[in-house]
Amino acid sequence: MTVELSVALGDRDIYKPLLTGDVQPDGIDATVISEYPPKRHRRMFEHLAFDVCEVSLASYLSSRERREEYPFTAIPVFPNKRFRHSFFYKHADADVGEPADLAGKPVGVQSWQTTANVWVRGIAAEHHGLDLESVEWYRRREDDVPVDLPDRFDIRPVPGAQDGDAVEQPKDLREMLFEGELAAAMDPAGSLFWDVAESDEAEFVFEDPLAAEREYFEETGIHPPMHAVAIRDEVLDEHPWVATEIFDAFCEARDACLDRNTSPSAKASMTWAHLHLLEQQRILGDDAWAYGLTDRNRRGLEKFVEYAHDQGLIPREYDLAELFAENAVELTG
Repeated sequence: MTVELSVALGDRDIYKPLLTGDVQPDGIDATVISEYPPKRHRRMFEHLAFDVCEVSLASYLSSRERREEYPFTAIPVFPNKRFRHSFFYKHADADVGEPADLAGKPVGVQSWQTTANVWVRGIAAEHHGLDLESVEWYRRREDDVPVDLPDRFDIRPVPGAQDGDAVEQPKDLREMLFEGELAAAMDPAGSLFWDVAESDEAEFVFEDPLAAEREYFEETGIHPPMHAVAIRDEVLDEHPWVATEIFDAFCEARDACLDRNTSPSAKASMTWAHLHLLEQQRILGDDAWAYGLTDRNRRGLEKFVEYAHDQGLIPREYDLAELFAENAVELTG
């Protein structure tokens, strides 16, 4: 029996063989598309547009109390992991020497529920003494999963800007940061990275973000997960074996990617790519991209659940087994 499923992913090398069709899950006729995260996430959370979808971890957690509205369940596949110190920027004249100095100042975020922002806020609070309740938070758009956020956080909408025929839309965070309307901004997509790196008007909140990210990993052992892979409950109910086959296919695609990347002759536009990969392996170890509820993944997920609860995105700290398909909890690869 073959099951036809639609699969929506991003455009990451770690699952590229799924996108090209070089890897196909057994028993599944998968139509795999690549779609940019905000649109992909909205289509899944608002319209249940796909059978299998790479989703924001924060929005997924926020959806768990409302299963009738969001009838899908994740498997422990985490194809997007990233340290986030280097995606946190400040205005050059903001008088901010460290994250704690942002108390009482305006800070911009695309949304409160963005997974990267949850990590940055949590790290800034836990490791750098920032009182999240003292910040003036400016949110550019609403969250994918509506949540009644606690009043203790000062969250305001980004003011409107005139566009064309006097149509108001939220101001751009780059514009607000570079003009000094914001003391700092969190940038999950990295769209501001090169602008900040080459500008005199904005700087990294962490002066040496690479060193800060390494120090964070050495201290915590956490390689922060950003996304998980969710499967519609209807599919899991009718074909529970799909969870295992999708998990195995992601493992196969990842292994093919890593084998290719670790070759010193791999075709990449980074001249020292092989040396950077060697250094990454020495720091992160061989299991950096392991799937399943491994010790490392548990550590990162448990910390993220703690941050999501502290920041008002979930009503309680979930046990990890509650978050994943029953027959996928024990899978590792």
